[in-house]
Amino acid sequence: MKVRLILGIGIAVLVLSVAFHLRGNDPETEGSLFPPCSFNKATGLHCPGCGGTRAGHALTNFKIGEAFRKNALLVLLLPFLAVAGAIEGVAWVKGAGYRGPRVRLPGGLSWALLILILGFWILRNIPFWPFELLAPH
Repeated sequence: MKVRLILGIGIAVLVLSVAFHLRGNDPETEGSLFPPCSFNKATGLHCPGCGGTRAGHALTNFKIGEAFRKNALLVLLLPFLAVAGAIEGVAWVKGAGYRGPRVRLPGGLSWALLILILGFWILRNIPFWPFELLAPH
């Protein structure tokens, strides 16, 4: 458990370091260290993750409306991902002795999440209102 605790703390420090780096470095500025979306560069279309780095930058600077305009799906799913990551992280650190809650997606919810992501991907590439609001801007 001691090794897992040290690794867990290391991972948490790494995640916080990335968040602080993202907070201070705007991905939209010239010469940014963050790479552009290769799918968008190759096809001209927006993938489900397009705008995610910019949305993360806006969220770390507490600009929720701006983050929502960059990638609405990420903003909506991020709280669930953060809670699930924290729960599973604690369960992993504690190991077999962990008796708390666990994150398990029922099969139907897994398929619904996949359909939601694919639907978001398709809808954000339709160049008509209101769908164009889903594209990162």
